[in-house]
Amino acid sequence: MRIAVAALLMSAALGVSGAPAADEGSFVVIVAASNPATSIRRQELARFFLKKTGRWNDGRGVVPVDLSAGSPVRSAFTRAVLSVEGMGQISSVQNFWLQQVYSGRSSPPTVKATDAEVLAFVAANPGAIGYIAPVAAAGGVKVLTVTD
Repeated sequence: MRIAVAALLMSAALGVSGAPAADEGSFVVIVAASNPATSIRRQELARFFLKKTGRWNDGRGVVPVDLSAGSPVRSAFTRAVLSVEGMGQISSVQNFWLQQVYSGRSSPPTVKATDAEVLAFVAANPGAIGYIAPVAAAGGVKVLTVTD
């Protein structure tokens, strides 16, 4: 039963997007406009997306949101950010989440199929953090500077 639940969760969370391809080397990290953060360290960002850290500095819960596994923007994010935790490939991240789900420790971040869906989710959730193609940034969110 656990394996079936894990497989169901992973297939829903890691589905392939039909979104158009973006420049594979670029992304911006976004938060709700009301979030006081203006920058984030790459390692802290990785810890948020791997759910190793669950709170912002102000105590508010972090709600990471990923693009689907087939997104070139997600590939760029995974290589640039999650590699600091030893997971520079989407398959490594998928294996990590399978282990987390199967052991009952955690579940993967929410997944959205398009930049527009990530924007809407982040704008509507004050603790949310996501990433999108740079050309997609819009109202209701702000872009964070990612530092090493």
